[in-house]
Amino acid sequence: MWYFVACCVVLLLLWLHLDNLKPTNFPPGPKWYPIVGSALSLMNARNKTGMLCKAVERIAYEYPEHRGVIGFKIGKDKAVMAINAESLKEMMNNENFDGRPTGIFYETRTWGLRRGVLLTDEQFWQEQRRFIVRHLKEFGFARKGMTEIIQNEAAHIRKDFEELIAQGNGKAVVQMQGAFSVYVLNTLWLMMAGVRYSKDNDDLKYLQSLLHDLFTNIDMMGALFSHFPYLRFVAPRLSGYKQFVEIHECMHKFIGAEVERHQQTFNPDDEPRDLMDVYLHVLQNNNAPSDSFSREQLLAVCLDMFIAGSETTTKTLDFSFLYIVRNPTVMRRIQDEIDEVIGRHRLPTLEDRARQVA
Repeated sequence: MWYFVACCVVLLLLWLHLDNLKPTNFPPGPKWYPIVGSALSLMNARNKTGMLCKAVERIAYEYPEHRGVIGFKIGKDKAVMAINAESLKEMMNNENFDGRPTGIFYETRTWGLRRGVLLTDEQFWQEQRRFIVRHLKEFGFARKGMTEIIQNEAAHIRKDFEELIAQGNGKAVVQMQGAFSVYVLNTLWLMMAGVRYSKDNDDLKYLQSLLHDLFTNIDMMGALFSHFPYLRFVAPRLSGYKQFVEIHECMHKFIGAEVERHQQTFNPDDEPRDLMDVYLHVLQNNNAPSDSFSREQLLAVCLDMFIAGSETTTKTLDFSFLYIVRNPTVMRRIQDEIDEVIGRHRLPTLEDRARQVA
């Protein structure tokens, strides 16, 4: 009995030692500790700075030999971060970094499988991305038709803001966080599902609040349960796993209902109304180019597009307005350029970009 226990202890210590060894030529970074790796160092730096990017920058100062990259080990995962423009450019242009991680975090969101386009790679990703981009262009993506969609949403933004100001007798306080989310989502969702949402849509407001909570608790380093998978069994809520599953179940229900509505009204003899119709046409006619096409993949693609349309551009606009409010001279320069290039009597177009200063 004692011999067995001793062997288990020795094997455990050996595993901890081997797991804690840095690979050859691994970038400099905080010290690794058994099981947690350098997670405590990163968490401590983040608590002091308030932001992940500033935490990494703070740690980088401690390693002047970093040459643009810093290495971490968060739980079971090894990570390398580019911390300047040169190393980031080199990394983005290196096909060795084109892959996507695997693990419980990346599979839980899509029924235990790697689906969609954001977190897939290799042949599967190439086929799906090529199909999606090609057919989105048929509905205006990256073409003149998209300008009209954006202009329409811009007109709605102006109208809704003017109504808000009128209700306040010429003054209004606008909560900028999420102020543009519905309008930004509509520019993509019209091409995906042929649907335009009102800013007062309660279901959409609820989903976007869930997405906000999701991205508030999960940053670019992932969730706690993604680096320490066993925590989803012993502390599902504390690790973020339970909330992660609940939010994605709500998203699946919302998007699944839209796919169901499309299936009920879909006519293969009619012209496709949007990307969902194109995808359904491939599935119902059994002429998919490969087995990467399925109803689950359609739902996952819609989920990815919904998240991308709700968060990325919206957060960019939020930050842009924060920046110009804090920098009135920059705001004035932007307004002067708009007046010079576009004027005050029409909406901008893609052709105006060639006439911009920068």
